[in-house]
Formats: sequence, structure tokens, C-alpha cells
Amino acid sequence: MSPVPSFDSRGLLPPVLGSDGTTRDRSPYFASMTELVTALGTTPWRENLLFGLLEYRRLLARHGYTDGLQFIDGSFVENVEVRESRDPGDVDVFSFLTRPATYQQDPNLWATTGFPAWTGELMDRDKNKARFLLDTYGIAVDQHGRLTLIGETIYWYSLFSHRRVTREWKGFVTVPLNPSDDAAARAMIV
Repeated sequence: MSPVPSFDSRGLLPPVLGSDGTTRDRSPYFASMTELVTALGTTPWRENLLFGLLEYRRLLARHGYTDGLQFIDGSFVENVEVRESRDPGDVDVFSFLTRPATYQQDPNLWATTGFPAWTGELMDRDKNKARFLLDTYGIAVDQHGRLTLIGETIYWYSLFSHRRVTREWKGFVTVPLNPSDDAAARAMIV
């Protein structure tokens, strides 16, 4: 069985598996990219969205971001084809990333090269929506203190665990960065 459960009767990933409300079998569901492709790459359009996510992850790796994980959410992790008679529009992604060692060791290099690439390339929502069909957000986890990281995690968990309009409680998926697994996932859909 995939770590990503089937949609529940509402067409959502269940927020908790089973009847025990305190179980650790709950969202976010940890999955590899190949498991995400198997579970949610069920139509040609969904595969197209996954290809965009893989291209974004390739861009991150080209910039040296290979350590981190991503929350995957939005209509992509819902059965909107049945719920709303439409395809998912995009994939919502929040990335928790560790900056490459060169940026951590050289604040000047981060200021002149790393940060401009972060804001103008990697986290540019409009650009990433146009080229990858992604709604992207993120934090460089090594750059901020623990309280900031905890605060961001709480905010994004709370936001992603509920539907925006109906406020229904739902599940979402967490996928670690792993370039070799990304290559295997790419081979599954190309």
C-alpha cells in the first residue's frame, strides 16, 4: 500500500486514518516522488502537473538545493474530477529547504547570488505558476531560528490541512527532496 491513502467518501485525502483520533497514521502522509506519481498521477493532466513539479525540483537541485522536503497540497491532492467536475488547476508546494553549504559559509555570496536567485527564480510564484503550474512558497530552514521554523510549519500545516472555501479538514502529502527518486518518477510519466 502506498503511503498516500485513497480519497475518502468526500473526495479528499483523509486527515486521519482509522477511528483513533490520536493515531500517528495521519496527514501529512510521507511519500517518495515515485509513490506520489503512483497514487495521484492517475490522468494525463495529473501526470503533466507532476512533470511540472519534477521540473521545479530539478531547478532546485541545479541551484544546489538537494536537502529538504515539500508539502504537496491544493486541488491536486483532492478528487476534484469527481467533486467539482474539473481537473486540478495546479499543485500547491511549500518547500522546507537547506541552503547549499557555500551560501551558509559565505553570507556575502548569499546576499549577492543566492538570495537574488531565491527571490527572483526559485520562489517567484508568478514565474513558477507560468512555467511549472505550481503555486510555490518556501523557507530556507538553516537561515532562520527554530521559533521561525516552528511558526512557519504550524501556519502551513494549518493552511494545507483545510480546504480554503469549505474549511473541510483534509490530508496532504510530504515528499523529501531526492534527485535519484525524481529520476525514477520522471521515467514513470515520460
